[in-house]
Amino acid sequence: MNQSKGDCMKYKSFNETFKFCSFALALGLIYPNRKNRCLRASLFSGVLLFNCGTLFWFIWYTVKCLWELDIYNSTRNITVGVIILLFVLKTFYVNYKTDMFASLLEQITKDLLNGNNMDADYQEIYDYYIKQGLLGQKCYIWIPIILSSIFPIYAGISMTYASLRSDNFKKVMLHEMDLKYIEDKQYDFPYFELVFVYYFLGIYSMIPNFAGFDGSFCIATSHLRMKLKLMTHSVQRAFTDSKDILELKARLKTCVKDHQEALEFFALIQRLYGGWLFAVFLLTSFLISCNLYQIYLTGIDPRYTMFAATGVFHMYTPCYFSSCLIEIGEQSCTDIYCAQWERWADPTVTKFLMFMMARAQKRLLLNGLGIVFFNMESFVSLMQTSYSFFTLITSK
Repeated sequence: MNQSKGDCMKYKSFNETFKFCSFALALGLIYPNRKNRCLRASLFSGVLLFNCGTLFWFIWYTVKCLWELDIYNSTRNITVGVIILLFVLKTFYVNYKTDMFASLLEQITKDLLNGNNMDADYQEIYDYYIKQGLLGQKCYIWIPIILSSIFPIYAGISMTYASLRSDNFKKVMLHEMDLKYIEDKQYDFPYFELVFVYYFLGIYSMIPNFAGFDGSFCIATSHLRMKLKLMTHSVQRAFTDSKDILELKARLKTCVKDHQEALEFFALIQRLYGGWLFAVFLLTSFLISCNLYQIYLTGIDPRYTMFAATGVFHMYTPCYFSSCLIEIGEQSCTDIYCAQWERWADPTVTKFLMFMMARAQKRLLLNGLGIVFFNMESFVSLMQTSYSFFTLITSK
């Protein structure tokens, strides 16, 4: 009986609405289940242990290149190192924020289920912003997949093409570097094949981490936009549908409460994602600069060109969704003012509106640790910063 009732509900929980994001969070060992923190920590330790060979080779070769002032290979390694660093830091960060993250997902689930009891005009707002959340989920499914597939696909195509032209062709590793202790035989059978598969598994193990948490940011900001739009729509409905002043005041009190909940949800998003936003800005700008340097040295290399383009899009997406949040926040004041308040000449009602409009005028500007503010201006600033760094390292 309960199962059939759940199946016929239009709006369902976060896990059922955003299935790919939820699955990625679980697979990436960062789903905020308060009961299995120790298990997730143990499993992530196992992931690091499995990839300790790659990490050792990577760190050793990077230090070697820096010591020898090999700028080309240093920047090439650092480009990949940014992704690895983001992966490790994000896992620790999200598990540290488990309680906060769980509260955010629980709030989203609660609001989604409440939509089943609302009128059709409210549900139209639900439908639009759920689609926006699904768009963000889709973006962060494809960004890490493309980012992770660039080097394996390039290596595979290069070796396939070379093998068709000659029996004695040069093997291409996923990421070219000297492997400590096996430098003289790393391209021999079976070392090359084993290392290739080892790298391949390590690369694709990072996809769920990025798809899950980064995608949840787009979902959370879209959900906040929905809450604000529902609130302003409720204000407008209160003035058109109320039968007397007492009903109007009661409905406006509910709207004030809904507005307060939306602002608290904004504060929760800021506390949860603030550190991640700062890390994304800092490391992504560095990644783009290093990729530009690789292109400068080698010309239009498809690997680094695609890597740079994907890095740019990785930064563009949170800036875009943050800008959409700022826009809907600024519209809230206008939407409240456009309610038919002139039909009700009541000082108390006027005070309600003035109070809500005053609070709606505060910009909903997400920031990274109070240092970097996320909007489209920040995205342009990132491009300028990356280019400035690029000109610095190429000014010899």
